Amino acid sequence: MVRYIYTEFKRALKSQYSIKYIYGITAVCILANLAMIAFRDYVYGTNDGTYGYNIIMFAGGFFWLPYYTTIFIADIVFGKSYPDPFIKDRVTKNLRRHQLYIGKLLTTWLMLLVYVILSFILFIGISTLFQLSTGSLSMAVVEEFAVNVLCAVPLLAAGCSIGLMSLYCYVNKLRAYATFWTITLIIPRIIMFLGAEPLRIGVCKFIKDKVLITPQFTTLQFFASRNVPQILISSAVYIIISTLIGGYVFCKKRIDNLPADMDGRNKKNVASANRRK
Repeated sequence: MVRYIYTEFKRALKSQYSIKYIYGITAVCILANLAMIAFRDYVYGTNDGTYGYNIIMFAGGFFWLPYYTTIFIADIVFGKSYPDPFIKDRVTKNLRRHQLYIGKLLTTWLMLLVYVILSFILFIGISTLFQLSTGSLSMAVVEEFAVNVLCAVPLLAAGCSIGLMSLYCYVNKLRAYATFWTITLIIPRIIMFLGAEPLRIGVCKFIKDKVLITPQFTTLQFFASRNVPQILISSAVYIIISTLIGGYVFCKKRIDNLPADMDGRNKKNVASANRRK
């Protein structure tokens, strides 16, 4: 299992999609600072409320943005095609399907940690360069932001788990992406709308406050609103449910249900797969 995770991690880290994701992280960090500068110079006209520490503080309420992109991290680890459990090599020959799935999930979380650490370094570094004219960032501000990032990691890990589940539930990646964003974006936003003023429907409000992941990102900005136990519990629940669903689908998937032209390998493996049954 360890060798399998290491192999998948090394492959994912070197993939072109991983490099593109890093470029995306860098672009977002730059755009955030440019937006702050534009607001200060062309809209507000003064430095009030636009110092370097302000952008760091505001960023704590926007962690829902990387949450919606966690399926890209899952996809980087998942690979270009649906994994064929009947194709074995020296790394996977002794692994069952559920072990292959768990290995992919753990690899996805390792990739998430790499991106989180890299994002933190890039954002602090780029913000320091762009906001030099407003004063350097204090260590207290950086430490508070680090705490916000740390609290967001379980929620992002849940997003990765949901993304991997979606990819394993559908061979067609368009359906997988649609499923992921339906679960993480469309349905939560509808519930949040119904649970907020002026409608304030009781069941929807309870789900918004106690069940959904998305609203919890807005609580990370301030210590008083941050609910760490809820973050840990809700993240664990989403991870367990999505892992059970995704693992079950993968374990029950028949090889002859996969597209015949997938990687050009499925046709020649159907016969051998059926002989093993």
